[in-house]
Amino acid sequence: MKVRTNKSATHIIRASAIMGSSSFVVILTGVVKNKVLALIIGPAGLGLVGLYLSIISVVATISGMGINGSGVRHIAAAVSENDNEKLSITCTAVRISSFVFGLVGAISLIVFREQVSVLAIGKSGYGAVVAWLGLGVLATNVSNAQISLLNGLRKLGDLARINVTGALLGLPIACIAVLLWKTNGVIAALVGGNLATLTASWWFYNKSEIPKVKIGRNWNLVLVQLRELLGLGTVLMLSALMTASVQFCVRAYLSQTMGIEATGHFQASWSISMLYLGFVLNAMATDFYPRLSMVAKDSSETNNLVNEQMEVALLLTGPVILGMLSFTPQIISILYSKAFYETTSILRWQILGDLFKVACWPMGFILLAHGRSALFFAAELTWNLAYLSIIYMGLGIWGVNITGIAFLVAYILLFCVNWVIVHRLTRFRFTRYNLRLLLMYVLCSIIVYCFADTNNVMFFAMSLLITLALGVYSIRRLCNSVGPLPWKKAKATNCF
Repeated sequence: MKVRTNKSATHIIRASAIMGSSSFVVILTGVVKNKVLALIIGPAGLGLVGLYLSIISVVATISGMGINGSGVRHIAAAVSENDNEKLSITCTAVRISSFVFGLVGAISLIVFREQVSVLAIGKSGYGAVVAWLGLGVLATNVSNAQISLLNGLRKLGDLARINVTGALLGLPIACIAVLLWKTNGVIAALVGGNLATLTASWWFYNKSEIPKVKIGRNWNLVLVQLRELLGLGTVLMLSALMTASVQFCVRAYLSQTMGIEATGHFQASWSISMLYLGFVLNAMATDFYPRLSMVAKDSSETNNLVNEQMEVALLLTGPVILGMLSFTPQIISILYSKAFYETTSILRWQILGDLFKVACWPMGFILLAHGRSALFFAAELTWNLAYLSIIYMGLGIWGVNITGIAFLVAYILLFCVNWVIVHRLTRFRFTRYNLRLLLMYVLCSIIVYCFADTNNVMFFAMSLLITLALGVYSIRRLCNSVGPLPWKKAKATNCF
């Protein structure tokens, strides 16, 4: 039988490998940092970390005005058209606006520090601490702008180096800060991490070969480009703000109704859920989105690319999700401590939701690539309303575990909404193989979840057997997509 190779799948796997290797370093440093934080400041201190991160995220999102996401699309389009002048002007507009908007956000946070303190933590007295987060807001905006420019240019190597360098610089800063000052060192740890990423992004951006434009003679062109960026960017900002605000509200609600420790358990679960799939989701955001933007005018090519991305994403993440479900308690104990035992149930529900998250992400990028910002916002609104409503109604019944259940239900709903929208927009259809693959992993995830919840040795062994079997299948399927390795081309053996 001939080997079926797929150049697009090969490219997706290559991008996932590049970003995945950097994500591995980020995850590893994150594990060490979270372990140090968990042992020194405990669940309550980690709850403060979550609240402070939410403040930075919300303010940075508002002040960023969605310029970064919009910039990726415009830069990718300029590259596909070989328009160096447009590319240069777009880069200039993004960099200048990110600094100005970031500075406005930082000053606003300093001015309203006491109000933000009461809103986030439920009491005054944290105003001075909150004011220092303004520096993190400015650093986040500028570094995100530089990263988005490299993203649009598809400089995967530089993006990977920024991830690794920022993580390695931020780790000792965070550890030393909490070791010296305990809970009082949380601010230094967070802002220090933001500044580390800023330093890394500035260094690698300035090393990249990007055409420069003389601002003195092109201010009108820069302002025109900025207005175009703000068109899509404003909707992206509102969408990101909505998501960040919902996360802020959930943390604040948990803190005020169940205590800061409940917020710590939620933060621990959320951090793990966001970290372990980073190698695939980062590849989608950094490589797939620009590639999709380049072919957005061709619906057939768009649909093929989305199906290929979805297949590779499911094959890469499916076995990881099953493994996470099998070893959830052990993972939490390793990454944090035994004090975070209550996090286990939350995380298992979120891991089930991650399967639908991976499946619906590629469809969401169709809306961004086509510039259909209103539809994208509507889909994101659906997820956030469902997530927040379920938590609000179910917290008194299921406790903090409702945050994980809400995550799963909201992503199932978003998957269905995205499917309907993109089908009407581009006549998108799943391949039969993708539908079978998704169904297989959903059923196996449910089985492994039920087995893992019993604490029975025989059921645990069966969970491992299922995970191993599907892991082997995924590897063989990916080998079939890529084709034989260079030194085995002569043999052309089929590995599926």
